[in-house]
Amino acid sequence: MAENIQYHISVPETYERDGEEKTAWTTVSTAFQNDTGSISLKLPANIAVSGDVVLFPKEEKADE
Repeated sequence: MAENIQYHISVPETYERDGEEKTAWTTVSTAFQNDTGSISLKLPANIAVSGDVVLFPKEEKADE
């Protein structure tokens, strides 16, 4: 069985601040690794994605 790895699906938007190009990331949905090792993306029906899409591993929250 594969480790239960989950991801944020994010899209980049570049902008300029103080003459420097920066990137803002917008999380649009989630993804997860299947038992076979493949990755499934869960995209909402109302989202249009084109260009770059990046998967960032979800951070585990520490119990308080």
